[in-house]
Amino acid sequence: MPAKTKKTGNRPATRTTKSSQAISRKLSKRIGEHKYDMWFGHARMAIQGDQLDIATDSEFVANWIGTHFASDLRGVAEETLGKNASINVHVAPNLFGREEDDRKPSEHDDASPVAKPDSRREKNRKTDRFGQRSSSRSPALKQFSKFIVGESNRLAHSAAIRLVQDTEASPISPLFIHAECGLGKTHLLQGICHSFAETTGRPHKVRYITAEQFTNDYITAIRGNTLDRFRAKVRKLDLLAIDDVHFFSNKVRTQSEFLHTLDEIDLSGSRVVLASDEHPRKIRKFSQALISRFLSGMVVKIERPDRATRIELIRQMSVVRGLRVSQVAVEEIAAHCVGSIRELEGAITKLYALKTLINPSGDELADGGGSPSDEIGLVIAEQLFKDQGWQPTTPIRMGTILDHVCDRLAISRADLLSSGRHRRVVLARALVAYLGRDLTTQSYPEIARELGRSYHSTVHTAAQRLKKQMHENANIDLGGSEKPVPLRELVDQLRHEILKATGKS
Repeated sequence: MPAKTKKTGNRPATRTTKSSQAISRKLSKRIGEHKYDMWFGHARMAIQGDQLDIATDSEFVANWIGTHFASDLRGVAEETLGKNASINVHVAPNLFGREEDDRKPSEHDDASPVAKPDSRREKNRKTDRFGQRSSSRSPALKQFSKFIVGESNRLAHSAAIRLVQDTEASPISPLFIHAECGLGKTHLLQGICHSFAETTGRPHKVRYITAEQFTNDYITAIRGNTLDRFRAKVRKLDLLAIDDVHFFSNKVRTQSEFLHTLDEIDLSGSRVVLASDEHPRKIRKFSQALISRFLSGMVVKIERPDRATRIELIRQMSVVRGLRVSQVAVEEIAAHCVGSIRELEGAITKLYALKTLINPSGDELADGGGSPSDEIGLVIAEQLFKDQGWQPTTPIRMGTILDHVCDRLAISRADLLSSGRHRRVVLARALVAYLGRDLTTQSYPEIARELGRSYHSTVHTAAQRLKKQMHENANIDLGGSEKPVPLRELVDQLRHEILKATGKS
C-alpha cells in the first residue's frame, strides 16, 4: 500500500537522530546507493515518536517515494522503530529555498533554464547562460501533468516517462521524437526536463534548448574565443534536450560539434532527448554519423491526435478559457480540427472571442430556442468554421474527393466506378457521396453521375447509411493488416486532407 503523502507549506524538522541515520543506512543498503541518492538524497528524514517523517520539495518525488518505496520504508521503519511505526511522506515547497536564495550565480555555473521562473536568481538575471542579453524572466516549462495522452502519442509519452525514471544510464537515450508541427513534441521535451530536474534535484544540470539557439551560441563562442566555455556548459549536463533538430540541416560545422557533444554526453552516462519535424533518415543534408547516433537510441513518432484525444483537448482548453461548450459543439470542433493541436487552440481562441465580443452576455448561444444560457452550442460552433480562414481558397472538385478516397482505401478509380461490391469499394462510394454533399455544392444526381451511376437513389441511400453509422460510432474493418478504424475519424481525416489539398486561406 502506498505511503501517505501530503503537501505542507511549513519547513520540516531537520534534526538528525541515531534512528534516522540507521534508517538511512538500512534503506540505502536495501534499495541500492544509486536509487537512494536519486530519490532520497535531497529529502529530509526525521523521527517524531514512532513516525518516520520524510520531506521533499517536489510533489513528483514525494508521490514517487510513496508509491514505489512504501514497502521498503515500512520494512526499515518497523525494524528500527518497532511494529507501530508509521510513515509520512510530504511536500515542503521551501525545503531548499534558503540554500537556493543564498547561492550567488557565477560565470562558471552550468546552464539552468529549468529554474523556477519566479526564483530570485531568475528575476535578477541580466544575461543568458552564455553571457548574452536575455529577458529578465524565463518562461516556465510545460509539465507532464498537462499532456493529454491518447493512442496517437501514447508510445512517445511512455518513452518520455521511462527516460526520466530510469535509475541507471537509460537504454533509450538518445530519445528522438518526431512529428508534424503542433502535435506536442515541445511539450514532451519540456515535460522531460521539468520532471527530471525535480527527480534529481539538480535543475542546473538539465537544459532545454532549440537547435537554432545551440547553433547561435556555438557561432558566438567561436567568434568570442570562448569555445571551451560553451562545451563545458553543454557537455557536463545530466540531461540535454534539443528541439527542432532539423535546423542543423546543411550546417556541417555545427553538426560536427553536436556529434562530439553527443559522444561526450554518452560517455558520461547522461541523457539526450531530441525532437524534429521528420524522421532522422528523412532530414536532408544531414551527417550519416549523426543519423546513426540518433537511430542507436529510440525513435518514436507522434501521430495526429485521434478523435477521443481531440475531444479531451477541447474540453481542457475550454475549461482554461472559462467556456462551457456543449457536447455537440465539441464534436463539431473535433471534426474540423484534425491537423494539429494548434488548430484546436486557434478554434478555442476564436470561440472565446465569439462569445465575449459578439455576445458577451451569453444569450442564445446554446442550441435550441430562446432561453439564455452560458453554454456554447452547435450554432456558434458552426459559425466558427464559416469564415475565410477555415474555407478553401478555390472550390473543391469532385475529382479531388474521388482521388483522396481511392488513395486512402487503396482502390483504383476504375474499381470505384465499376459495379463491384467489395466492401472497400462500397465504403468508398458512400464516402464520396457523403463528402461530396458536405464539401461541394453538387446535388445527389450530379454526384451519381461522377460515380458513373444512372440513378441517384443508391448514392443518396449510401450517404444516409454512412451518416447513420457515424452517429452510432461504428468501426470499419478495412481488412488486411489494418485494425478497425472509427468511421467518424476516417471521415474527419479525409475532410482534412481534401481541404488541405485544395488550400485554405
